[in-house]
Amino acid sequence: MALKATDLFKLVSLSYPIATNRGYFFQENRISEVDNTYYQRICFVNPRGQVTVYGTDQKHDRHPKLSPDQQWLAFLSQAADKTTQVFLQAVDGGVAHQLSAEKEDVTDFGWQPDSQAVFLQTTIGAKKKLSDAKRPHPVTVTRAQYKLNGVGLLPENVTYELRVQQRRQKTSHIVMQRQHDFQVGAIAPDGQKIAFAAERLPDDPNDFSQATYLLDLTTKQVTMVNDHLPQAELTPAAFSADSQQLLLYGSDNHLPNVSQGHLWHYDLASQKLQDVADDVDFDIPGYVNGDFQQDLSGKVADFVTTDYYLTIGFDHGKTSLYAGGPDERLTPLIEGRRHVTDFTLTPDHRGVVFTESTMTIPSRLMYFDLATEEEMVLYDPNRRITRSLGLVTPETFNFNRAGFEIEGWYFPPQKATASHPAILYVHGGPAVGYGYTFFHEMQYLAAKGYGVICPNPRGGLGYGEAFTAAVIKHYGQDDYKDCLAAVDEALKLDTTIDPERLFVAGGSYGGFMTNWIVTHTHRFKAAVTQRSIANWLSMYGTSDIGYYFTPWELEGKWTGDLSDVQGLWEFSPLAHIDFAKTPTLVMHSEDDQRCPIGQGEEFYIGLKLHGVETKFMRFPKSNHDLSRNGLPNLRMARLTAITDWFDAHQSKQEAKGE
Repeated sequence: MALKATDLFKLVSLSYPIATNRGYFFQENRISEVDNTYYQRICFVNPRGQVTVYGTDQKHDRHPKLSPDQQWLAFLSQAADKTTQVFLQAVDGGVAHQLSAEKEDVTDFGWQPDSQAVFLQTTIGAKKKLSDAKRPHPVTVTRAQYKLNGVGLLPENVTYELRVQQRRQKTSHIVMQRQHDFQVGAIAPDGQKIAFAAERLPDDPNDFSQATYLLDLTTKQVTMVNDHLPQAELTPAAFSADSQQLLLYGSDNHLPNVSQGHLWHYDLASQKLQDVADDVDFDIPGYVNGDFQQDLSGKVADFVTTDYYLTIGFDHGKTSLYAGGPDERLTPLIEGRRHVTDFTLTPDHRGVVFTESTMTIPSRLMYFDLATEEEMVLYDPNRRITRSLGLVTPETFNFNRAGFEIEGWYFPPQKATASHPAILYVHGGPAVGYGYTFFHEMQYLAAKGYGVICPNPRGGLGYGEAFTAAVIKHYGQDDYKDCLAAVDEALKLDTTIDPERLFVAGGSYGGFMTNWIVTHTHRFKAAVTQRSIANWLSMYGTSDIGYYFTPWELEGKWTGDLSDVQGLWEFSPLAHIDFAKTPTLVMHSEDDQRCPIGQGEEFYIGLKLHGVETKFMRFPKSNHDLSRNGLPNLRMARLTAITDWFDAHQSKQEAKGE
């Protein structure tokens, strides 16, 4: 049975694994076709594979965290007043009850080491005020970074708070207040310190550093960990058991938007900060392109012992768990052709419980023994469904071009035929990468009879810093040639691809590349450009990241302006619209703040006025992340529209089935 777009509603992803002495908690994420939304619930599986559901409503229960004494499960859920609050439930059963009662949403929380209280974060003044639709109020902004994709206008004049609430009390107490956002990353086991990340110079729109700070819970004194490396962007990950060491991850920011993410080790006694990944050339944690995983914890690193730790890393399409120490090189521990999506240590620190995905396994819960290095499946909620879907195992291809080895994956059609079409699908970023994770859209296209070519052109992650840097100041040059060469490689790999029925698609940077391709070659029969960039001049001031992303990528500088009008225009696909002939479907979300819909509008009008066959498909109540976590019905409409467009532009003989 061929996979259908709506099979997405039958599959679930797992995240937030928690190991106890009696079994394993995890968060199950599903998409409701009926309610047209995303739901989460918390489950527990025992060693016999029996599953028990925890939580309040099994729809909004998420981000579970176990108390250090393993007696209580805390999690976020929706309160009666629709705010997000912390709830508690006894591990041995019973009814969950609401713990916090903040006026505004709790955004994050963590257990106090003695299990008697939780620290929680909330923002005062962030709640949008209800206004009369007939008498709306103007909104005034004062910051350069005043909006964010998926959020909209960012609140100003708000207070960010860290509070603590005792488990047996009804109200919380203030621990720290700041006028700018911060992110708690780790709570010291001795209960004396909290590590958090915050912008170092939040009022400077041209500073992109992020510092890690230590908050002394007794004196309330705040100290900066990376004061000798102020330009870095670092986030705390975990304290050691003795509270004397701290793991961080991030970049030293020596190059804008190119510097690799590394793992860092900080000794609190000596105040020494060490880059423990300076002898490797992969990204920590990295980013693999996909559309299926939902609401991951984002955990990057943890201590096994005081001199042995684990971290997520991304290399050649593989998202693995690496092991190392302050004086021990990071090496793969849990590796292979897969995506380690989330992980935790067992209470005795002798094993790792993790969630994983592969190109044919959407999501499952696993156990890895640190002594024997053996692993086992603990729970696979999708196995029964995927067995009947005929999922395709892609083939890997590699070739050398202009100084780099280019890697890619080819999804053959689910049903073999003597001749079939193929789609070049360019990923976003560009600093991301295709890899070994489940990709629903690619499986859907393969089930519809298309071969799908997924290259990692220069500019992406997973192949070293020089590879990522190769696209800077060179958009549309060798990256464009890498993509076309990947098509040539796929034609060698699968001789049943019809070279007269080649199509191209992509989103974000991939949308830029799709626009660039149709304005520089007539090789493809049709194109679908999504959430794209068409004009760098208008992108500069309208995107939520435009004023700094544009000089980062096109000039290799931290800051820039519009003074080089001709240079920015030459990098813009719209400047080359005279060459376009390829029938192109333009897709764009109306609330996209990353690549605003004006980019799609400009390219559509350019195509239309140059006599190119085109349509413009607008998605309401959608942002830049439509294909990953947008409204489910619109995700279905998007997939159908892509294949309908390509189906309509195959040869007449093919359309008639001759």
